[in-house]
Amino acid sequence: MNVLIVIAILALVGLGFDQPLLWLAAAALVFYLVRFYDPGAPSTKNAPGPGGSTGATGAGGGGYPKTYRDYRLRKERQERWDRRYRRTHPGSGR
Repeated sequence: MNVLIVIAILALVGLGFDQPLLWLAAAALVFYLVRFYDPGAPSTKNAPGPGGSTGATGAGGGGYPKTYRDYRLRKERQERWDRRYRRTHPGSGR
């Protein structure tokens, strides 16, 4: 996929000497490539929310945990939240 995008960028740059609109298309593809494929790019998944907390447990936000330790932390936090919810909402049936 990355190879196809790079080839498309080179083709648009090569053809863009006559049409400036193709330069803009190439710039958009470069932006897409950097934004979605750069592993060091900041992600909006872990951006702080209104409360200032990311909500992430070091596991990459809402996605799958990267390590077993992250998985266990996330699972323990969920279990604590479930116990607290059952304690504070006894009639909810949860």
